[in-house]
Amino acid sequence: MKNLLFYLLISALFVSCKTEQLALTPTYNKGGYTFKVYKSKYLAAQDSIYIGGSVYDIVTKELLEGAVVNYGCNYYGDQLGNYSLITRPYSIGYPLVSRYVGYLNVETTPVIFQAGDSVRIDFYIAQDERPLIHCDGY
Repeated sequence: MKNLLFYLLISALFVSCKTEQLALTPTYNKGGYTFKVYKSKYLAAQDSIYIGGSVYDIVTKELLEGAVVNYGCNYYGDQLGNYSLITRPYSIGYPLVSRYVGYLNVETTPVIFQAGDSVRIDFYIAQDERPLIHCDGY
């Protein structure tokens, strides 16, 4: 009986310590993204939304330094491979697109955000198999 209680206690401990794993949403070109929305009363009071995250290599899981994310007509990114923006919610949905030289773009489905949304979108992009410069015959 003591062994059974011990195993139940250990099992409960492992289940309660489990961290949330976000599923990778696949895209048409070997990459994907994770998407998580939180609510912020502070942003809701300002009629704003926050979007941020990182851009990773899908194979190595390392940040891609200098990668950018396009939302609407603007590009966002820093030297480490992270991006963030605060904007107003739009009535039409725009996709977010991650871009990095030598890699395939990853595009989310168009998303309409609500005021107060705080969104984390991490991109996982794959290297493009095509050469950057095509010099055959020269």
